[in-house]
Amino acid sequence: MSTDDGRLNQIIKNNLGKFSKPGVLTVRPGYEIAGGQLTGRRAIVATVRAKKPLYQIAASDVLPDAIGGDQVDVREASPYQRLRSVDPLAADISQTYRRPEEDEPEWPGEIELPTGQLLSSARSNVSKMLTTQRARRPAGAQALARHVKKPNLPYKPQDCPPLAPVVVKGPVTVAVSPDAGLATLTQYLSATQRSLKVGMYDFTSATILAEFQKDLTGAKTLQMTLDSPAPNPTLDQTDWDTVKDLNAALDDRAQIARALTRSDPFASAWSFPYAYHIKVIARDGDAIWLSSGNLNNSNEPVLSHPPSAEDRDWHVIVADEALASVFAAYLDFDYKTALQHQTPDPGDVERAIEEAHQKKQRETNAPGQTAFHSKKPPSPKVTVPAKPVAAKTFAKTGFSVTPLLTPDTLDDGTTGQYLSQMMKLIGQAQKTVYIQLQYIEASKDDTSAYGALLKAIADKIADNLDVRLIVHAEYAQKWGEKMLQEGVDLTANIRTMPNVHNKGFVIDSNIVVVSSQNFSPAGVSDNRDAGVLIESPAIAGYFEPIFLADWDRSVPLRVRGFEAAAAPKKTRGARAAPAKSAQKKAPARKPVAKRRTAPAKAARKKAPARKTSAKRPARKRGRR
Repeated sequence: MSTDDGRLNQIIKNNLGKFSKPGVLTVRPGYEIAGGQLTGRRAIVATVRAKKPLYQIAASDVLPDAIGGDQVDVREASPYQRLRSVDPLAADISQTYRRPEEDEPEWPGEIELPTGQLLSSARSNVSKMLTTQRARRPAGAQALARHVKKPNLPYKPQDCPPLAPVVVKGPVTVAVSPDAGLATLTQYLSATQRSLKVGMYDFTSATILAEFQKDLTGAKTLQMTLDSPAPNPTLDQTDWDTVKDLNAALDDRAQIARALTRSDPFASAWSFPYAYHIKVIARDGDAIWLSSGNLNNSNEPVLSHPPSAEDRDWHVIVADEALASVFAAYLDFDYKTALQHQTPDPGDVERAIEEAHQKKQRETNAPGQTAFHSKKPPSPKVTVPAKPVAAKTFAKTGFSVTPLLTPDTLDDGTTGQYLSQMMKLIGQAQKTVYIQLQYIEASKDDTSAYGALLKAIADKIADNLDVRLIVHAEYAQKWGEKMLQEGVDLTANIRTMPNVHNKGFVIDSNIVVVSSQNFSPAGVSDNRDAGVLIESPAIAGYFEPIFLADWDRSVPLRVRGFEAAAAPKKTRGARAAPAKSAQKKAPARKPVAKRRTAPAKAARKKAPARKTSAKRPARKRGRR
């Protein structure tokens, strides 16, 4: 614990009465967030069940704006935090069987209210309720126990070729969602002549399910290894329903196994601790579709009737027999291994998991209904449509494509193949490092494999390269705040925008990575994920303007004046990113409409310079 955390903890303990108000769940030391941006100032963070405007709160229940010189930052609880306060067993199950993006930072000094106990203490109400609920609800307790006790089957691929670069000879097609992802995928599926081999995290789109059923007629076959993640809010049916429908339509031509993840109740052993997060479809032994997006409605939206969330994802189709054979071999291994460790009917355990997910879903604010800060409701945001970016096929290839797989290792058996390639790629960057990710989890230090990866990016910032990071706004604040407390701090170079699901890179306008690996310790090392590293200025020329159009409409994670306002922070390893990240000049570009990306011919735009004023952003007084 830092000296400043200790000071804030003491202030909290001396003023517990000021925080013990109806609806206040926890209080802890942290950093201020104003208007969705980090200010860099230390703050006392109070988590409330629901934020309300002042006119709806009794004067005696209003939390203070500050205590002494320390700001009180009131935040609405996440669905998990709300559920934890009333049903900790369901909350624990939902978090144990969560999607990767639902991971939560740990806040060691967080205090439960009204008890005043550390949230992690056995004396907290949450801990006491959890003990009671485990005894009274055996199916839920069994769901947690099965996750802990499930045997580990070490991942040791057999009969799989080395993950070496392949000089592709066939055409390469690239596309992005929401613009052209679904259209490109359906064209790819409709060209199936003999078979599809699939490794997939989530398959809950009725539109894509119907496409599979339509295209896999006659003697055509399907082999698929599928995870069983927590439900996507845009689903048409569950993954289990998808499996049943495909089995019914294809009969013995469908060979489907549930992935060997620790959280999948349909698997009796695990090789991948958190997720079978891959998104690859090999077709007829001579082509692959690889993506950052799943076969669900948010990643592959139907543009004529879009879902509540249309995600930014990147996709690539490579028609090359040599590359397809590499991925097919690993998909075969995953399927054959999983098939030997299936659980026919998890019964009560599966129902307990589904019930926990449903309970957490009911704790989620409906879109547009999140409580506001001001005395008047916010005006609705108007989305301005723009011309979607079309997919593009490159017939002239002959460039190198390197397959990227986790948790595969190099010949030494310990060094991750994906991490090795990404460290090398970032280390060799000379001018620009453009990265778009769903989230970037904070590292505990810069000595772990994951910490070293973030430090490699921080080193490029320190070397004054043009480093730009875009992440999903929903996950940026919690991990950004955690970065300020420990590990490698990249917040000065992060911008946020809604609905980012991508895991894409463009380096020096020459190299592109399309992948499914999230930036977390498990995402870069342990989960089953796949990507391709493409050494082609032409392919980079497609994705780079799209990234830069997204950059133009994104919002800095830090407020202007952050450096002047922030307290000094001890960084571990890399130098802290400068207040003015070096942005290289580029030809001017036409303005881009807000909803979809600019045409692919857009050129790089000079990033706006940061102001150095330390003026604090205006804060509105709405509390709870």
